[in-house]
Amino acid sequence: MYNWIHNYTKLEYLTEEEPYDFGFAAENRPRIHRLEPQPQPAIMSALAQYFIAASALLSENTYTSIPMRSGEAAERVLEEVSPHFAEARQHTGAGGESELVLQKLKPSSGELFRVTTTCVMPLINDLYRHQDTSGWQNTRKRTVVKYPVNVQALAPYEAEGIAELQALLRKLYFEPPGDDFGLMPLGWQFDDQLQHSVVLRFLAGFAPYLTLRVNEETLEVISIDLSAQEFTHPVLLYDEEPQPPRRNGNVLYLDLGSKLVHVIDLSKQGRLERWADLHEEARVYLMPPEGAFADFDHLTARPIPAGVSLFYDTDTVTRMVETVNRELETFKE
Repeated sequence: MYNWIHNYTKLEYLTEEEPYDFGFAAENRPRIHRLEPQPQPAIMSALAQYFIAASALLSENTYTSIPMRSGEAAERVLEEVSPHFAEARQHTGAGGESELVLQKLKPSSGELFRVTTTCVMPLINDLYRHQDTSGWQNTRKRTVVKYPVNVQALAPYEAEGIAELQALLRKLYFEPPGDDFGLMPLGWQFDDQLQHSVVLRFLAGFAPYLTLRVNEETLEVISIDLSAQEFTHPVLLYDEEPQPPRRNGNVLYLDLGSKLVHVIDLSKQGRLERWADLHEEARVYLMPPEGAFADFDHLTARPIPAGVSLFYDTDTVTRMVETVNRELETFKE
């Protein structure tokens, strides 16, 4: 049983956390080009039905993002898929990478979807075994277990038109390789019968690596993750103790890790009963990539953008409140 699941997970050991990227530089932000609405095609291709399914079955406002790496495949998407949506935007990054964002499926396209049968429909019916998406809004804490799929152990899925669709999706997502992406199935339970799923067999035909994310308590499959590289489990090696707080005149620096520093002006700060009482001018700053906490100076650093919120666990908040109050006693003396 479960010979289609790898019995290992590759570990990747990290010596330090990657700094947060808040996209400070304007040149790093994507350029957005809104496409003019196109007449709806008279027919619906298998490629269109594949990308339209979530909008047609679950919600017409579904956000559909399609990478546009391959010229040939991108032209097919622009010709066969985007005309079915009232809103189409092309996002282009600083490196030239591009994605097409589609929203608001046209009602007539929704009707065309329902009366059209292509090689995609067995896949859609398997992926969405029901159409109740309320579980996606479930915020209850859950433990997620990742199961790497042995794609070589799955029987190939063969049907008329499938090979062509797989080739197009391979070009869109993996030639050249881009970011990992995933599908969110509905009604899937993790059991040995999933090895016969037409969706998994179809995905294994073009995706080098697949991983199932499963709710440990309910065995519900939360997502199917696809990647060009083998999925790894990062393990952070802490070879140094956390940096103690540091004073710079009236200002207190708290090292938050990930190149983030909380900057608090003690001359304006009163004693804290809770973290929410922090002075409104207190800010979190981002250190330069090669910067060290010992050399940090908020006067030459950038605060993180307005509107970005950081959330701390209870122990961290308690420790920071105690640190600020302790430094305030010293400062007042």
